[in-house]
Amino acid sequence: MFSRIIEAPRGSFFLLGPRGTGKSTWISEHFSGARTYDLLDQSECLRLERDPHQLGRELELLDPESWVVIDEVQKVPALLDEVHRLIEKRGMRFVLCGSSARKLKRSGVNLLAGRAELVRMNPLLSVELGDRFDTERAMLFGTLPKAILNADAKGFLMAYAALYLNEEIRAEALTRNVGAFSRFLEVAAQQNG
Repeated sequence: MFSRIIEAPRGSFFLLGPRGTGKSTWISEHFSGARTYDLLDQSECLRLERDPHQLGRELELLDPESWVVIDEVQKVPALLDEVHRLIEKRGMRFVLCGSSARKLKRSGVNLLAGRAELVRMNPLLSVELGDRFDTERAMLFGTLPKAILNADAKGFLMAYAALYLNEEIRAEALTRNVGAFSRFLEVAAQQNG
């Protein structure tokens, strides 16, 4: 795949960025031995949402300073109080991955100030693409990994934007007029291209 220029911090951190930038892939490469919770798994998500303290009980037997990954952490923000406790009491280290920092900030949860760094993963850089970097294609379609690899980058990006409008904008009621916002995105993209 692509080699990302992101160095893993030594302590706990949030890894945030848009969907499809390779966060989960990067985590699996750098933290393959970590205990992992994938909150895209609906049963896992519901179980921890019902009882966030279950996380602490499940991690009791891990060595201090062990790494724990919580992917899509914005789905169960109440887990962050338990993460805070485990960092302070046991010295555990967490990778807290997600695509929506807005959901976390808006819900007024514990953002672990002073206990977890913030690392952003954006679309690919030209240096990360190396010989595969194509200026014209990057200007037309951007540098999301799947847009680079997809023969139909335009179709992929149309589906990506539709998913974003439905999951992020409509679901969170960030605008009342999704049609007008969709047109705004199109104009903004043309102006930035």
